[in-house]
Amino acid sequence: MIDQFAFLISEGFKNFFRNKLASFLCIITIFINFSILGSLFVVGFNTNSLIDFFRSKYTFEIFLENETQPSTYEAFVEQLNTDKIISNVKLIDKEESAKIFEKEFGEDVVEMLGYNPLPISIKVFLSEKDFEFEKVNSLISTIENMDFVDEIEYRGKYIDQMEDRINLAIFIFLVFVVAIIFLSIQIISNTVKLSMSNRKDFINILKYNGASRFFIKTPFYIESILQSIFGGLLAFIFVKYCFVGFNSYFGLNVKLDEFLWIWIIGFSIFIGIYSANQSMKRNLNE
Repeated sequence: MIDQFAFLISEGFKNFFRNKLASFLCIITIFINFSILGSLFVVGFNTNSLIDFFRSKYTFEIFLENETQPSTYEAFVEQLNTDKIISNVKLIDKEESAKIFEKEFGEDVVEMLGYNPLPISIKVFLSEKDFEFEKVNSLISTIENMDFVDEIEYRGKYIDQMEDRINLAIFIFLVFVVAIIFLSIQIISNTVKLSMSNRKDFINILKYNGASRFFIKTPFYIESILQSIFGGLLAFIFVKYCFVGFNSYFGLNVKLDEFLWIWIIGFSIFIGIYSANQSMKRNLNE
């Protein structure tokens, strides 16, 4: 039993090194395909963080009429804090508005005009977890009808459009992933087919000696696994250090899944075994 196992392992490695050009082209193909696939996986892994980043910018600002009394807007702030879709409320009084104006424009509005014309405003930060555009729009409509409210500044529609584009990009990525997987299967299948053609006499000898189909297939499975491991490993190294360099150069924080190497190499092995099996079924007339 041990001798048979050693023979199969030996034949698998011989097939791998015997078909140097085919193995090299297969490894390069797996490397390219799974580098793209791994990069898409990293992008997908960070998509939720990107969406959360945009949602963290979901705010609107309420500008009040100049005659609004402190008791009115203070009670209004307390009311807003009780709403579940609101995470935080910040009151910006006239003094704070003047400081913001000076910081942005480099001018003291009081010195310029002799008085402070800037309105009192309330900045509302929306909850990421309970965020729903319908609820926010309903809340804004209700606030706009209040007598002491002059204007509301809200840019949520632009962020909504950005999320739609991100979801579209994810769909395109999935289509691209399917295409890459299909291409990988075809190329690995053709490599196995070529390898079996070169070893046709060897396969016939095994058949005449009563070898089982699994026994005949095993060296070709091993050959495909070796190609997948080398191609997947190169792809992982390439993807990892590309994003490490990308983070370093642009000062970003694109996160890499700690199991990325398992996903890339493991999936490439799965595709390799599946492709080899499909090719051998056709060539052995199963």
